[in-house]
Amino acid sequence: MNNIIKIKAYTLAAALIAGLIFNACHRRELEDYQMETALIPVRIDWSLSGVSLEKTHRASVWLFPHNDGVPIEYLLEKNNKNDLTFREIAVPVGVYSVLVFNETIDDNDWNSLVFTGTDRYKTFAAISVPKSVRGFYTRSESLPLIDDPDPIAAWSLDRFEVTPELIIRTRSISSRSALEEEAPDLTVIKPLPRYERVVITAYVTNLSSSLQVTGTVDGMAAGVYMASGEKIKESAVHAFILNGRVWDNENDGTTTRAFNIFGRLPEPARQKVVLDFLLTDGALHPQEEFDVTDLIVTKTESIVTTHTIDLGFSDNGGDHPITLPNLSMKAGIVVDGWDEIIIPIK
Repeated sequence: MNNIIKIKAYTLAAALIAGLIFNACHRRELEDYQMETALIPVRIDWSLSGVSLEKTHRASVWLFPHNDGVPIEYLLEKNNKNDLTFREIAVPVGVYSVLVFNETIDDNDWNSLVFTGTDRYKTFAAISVPKSVRGFYTRSESLPLIDDPDPIAAWSLDRFEVTPELIIRTRSISSRSALEEEAPDLTVIKPLPRYERVVITAYVTNLSSSLQVTGTVDGMAAGVYMASGEKIKESAVHAFILNGRVWDNENDGTTTRAFNIFGRLPEPARQKVVLDFLLTDGALHPQEEFDVTDLIVTKTESIVTTHTIDLGFSDNGGDHPITLPNLSMKAGIVVDGWDEIIIPIK
């Protein structure tokens, strides 16, 4: 009987010791994990971004180790407060470059954008997917035909360092305000647009003779490097439909279109606009071609840089009047979609 009691006592003691060892090990792992990373506050001000937070689902914070390690990605996601402005992230010791932008690199977050060079801070780029056909335009052999880029904004920091001392300090702070004072580097994030706008307006004599006005503009950038905002030096073609007609009289008036671009390429690149008119009798008017390099008016006063191109208002420089045949009727129907006629980009 005494032996049985002793065995039970030994068993109970062993269980207690095992439990203490398990708890001690579990607690040690948690403490080690916490002490290996600094708690870094991230605060984002989207007011200068040119993107709508109502239409934004997530935001991305990427850290690129300076030792060429694998980038670390953190996400801010909408919660019940729709808050895409603040998060605390756990960052290991190291020196990093930082890139912040709206949404993610997931294809499902974008209609027309993809990302390349995402393993390196300086090569991380947004581009619009090249297409072989857009409406009734086909790409040329040398120039890609692309969709208008979705609104995208980014912020970058070339150097951000996490030290062992920073880990100790940030892990010993309990209040958010004190934490932001201790680690302020990522609390002043203000993403800026990585896209621009172009507004093309054409004044047309006998505009009433056209059912549809379409066109292309080339000499625009095919993409942008996210960290620097530098344009990718590859020319791309945007195809568009001009609409929103404003009449001067029964026959003459303007037609316009605004859309997103990555920006125009600098000299020696040239920008060219080609307009095609589908007439009310079903015929195609001869193409109108303009060298608009010196006609573009760029405005940077607003959040998003805007380039204005006015055509058909004069016969100076690359501009010239646009006159269609008078078919004696104002078009009652404007084609909304793209036609099936194929017009190669030359």
